[in-house]
Amino acid sequence: MIYLRQEFVRAILSWRFGLSLFIALLLLLVTLIEFYPLDPTPPPLDDFTENVDVENLPPEARRLKPIPPLEEWRFAYYNAYEAWMRAVGWGFFPLYAFLAATLPYADSLAQERAQKFARYVLLRTRHRSYLFVKFLVNGLAGGLSVALPMAFFLGFTSWKYVRDLPPLSGTILESWLSCSSVYQAFLCDLYHINPDLYIFLRIVLGFVFGIVFATFGMSISAFTNNRYVILFFPFIFGIMLAYGLNFLGIPVFIPLYALVPTGISGTDAMTIFPPLGIIFLCSLAIVALRIKKHSETPY
Repeated sequence: MIYLRQEFVRAILSWRFGLSLFIALLLLLVTLIEFYPLDPTPPPLDDFTENVDVENLPPEARRLKPIPPLEEWRFAYYNAYEAWMRAVGWGFFPLYAFLAATLPYADSLAQERAQKFARYVLLRTRHRSYLFVKFLVNGLAGGLSVALPMAFFLGFTSWKYVRDLPPLSGTILESWLSCSSVYQAFLCDLYHINPDLYIFLRIVLGFVFGIVFATFGMSISAFTNNRYVILFFPFIFGIMLAYGLNFLGIPVFIPLYALVPTGISGTDAMTIFPPLGIIFLCSLAIVALRIKKHSETPY
């Protein structure tokens, strides 16, 4: 337990964990500046819905409720939730999340092995316990490295903008504005009902995403001590897998959409968790094989 605590503190207080958080927050801020107004002042009272092409909306949308007067929801036109959604889903943060998961700690096992430090640790603990601590701390550090920037940035958008959504649920304008992805995505029903819970669950998904790819990165140390291969392989693998699944015509199963389920229509629990589960189980299988092969003389 003491060793577990020491390793966790070492991972969280490392300069690489801090750097990972800084880069992630910077990417989120740049995306917000690029794709969402920083000025929270709502637009003037004009009829800005005149471009809504009602005739081309699907029949079910035409039967929706009329648009409420702008005076009733103008205050929430620019709001914390939509700003957060735009920052997390529209820029480079989702791609960086692969690296954010591995950067804090994923290469520590390989580095300790290369420097012969692991031999001294194994004088005090069993090989299985040593690997359990390394992978547990790595998973927690990777999950926090992805989830904390998402949580911190929600705090920023909540400070910058009003914490409310326009009362447009069930109206024609909602269907037009949504381009439909957020309303046909995993957990979409929660967005207008309880946006705080919706974003909390999105942050939890980010934590799970970080755990999976941090574990995947550290499992690569079974084959190499090269820290750059360990840190960057999950990123390269994620990009190649995305191209492959897109080529096969099933892009909804791309693991990246676990982090941004609104990035494509049709995401649900069955498209998000199985890909992550397969990657996680394969990573654990690699670790188990290594334990079996090197149970007597691991290093």
